[in-house]
Parts: sequence; structure tokens; C-alpha cells
Amino acid sequence: MADTMEITPKDDYLHVVISGSSSYENALRLWKTIADACREHNCFYVLGEQNMTSPTSTIDAWNHQTIFEEAGITAKFVIAWVDKNPKTFEHTKFIRQVLANRDIGYGKLFSDVDTAKNWLLEKIAAK
Repeated sequence: MADTMEITPKDDYLHVVISGSSSYENALRLWKTIADACREHNCFYVLGEQNMTSPTSTIDAWNHQTIFEEAGITAKFVIAWVDKNPKTFEHTKFIRQVLANRDIGYGKLFSDVDTAKNWLLEKIAAK
């Protein structure tokens, strides 16, 4: 899912910025890297920003349940995810729906970073 990826630890969350092209393999690599970084920093709150060049295929979107399971993303992860590209937003929204319907991960999709960050900080403050 990412040709470039940067993970920056903040005080209470990890900030992930990705860009590039979407594929099952890239998505699996992305989420495994995020899960490993969360475990390394003992921090399971994630603010993610993506700016992908192409949408995820429908089958890859549907398979995000498997991706999250293989990567070790569980209910303890709280993810505020921002899709900055209007051309890919609906596909990312579908992924979020697939995961929510299968009760995998806890998160919310946003179109702007400030709203996502505020939502995440509210979740952190409520813990």
C-alpha cells in the first residue's frame, strides 16, 4: 500500500505518512510495519495519512481482514486514518466498512488531518 512510508513516534501516538500505489503485498507490509512499531513503542494509537496514486482493488479491499489478522492488528489498536486523495477515498471507506463489519480494529476514516488528530487525541484522553 505504500511506496514511501514514514513512522514518527509522538507523545501519545504514532504518526504514519504513506504514499504510492496500492496492492495486497504493499498493504500487508504497511500494516506489519505499523504493528511492529506500535509494539516497539508500546503505543497502539495511530494517526495515518495516505496519499495513494490509485485505489485499492475491490478484492484487495475485501481481503483487508486477512491483512489485519496477518499483521497482528487487533482491537487494542485505535486508528485515525486520513485519505487525502478524493479519487481513492471511497475505496478506503469500503476497506473501513469491511473491517468494521468484521469487528476488526477500532478506527475511523477522515478526509482531513486536523479532524482525525482531534478524534484520536479525544480517544487517548478518555483511556
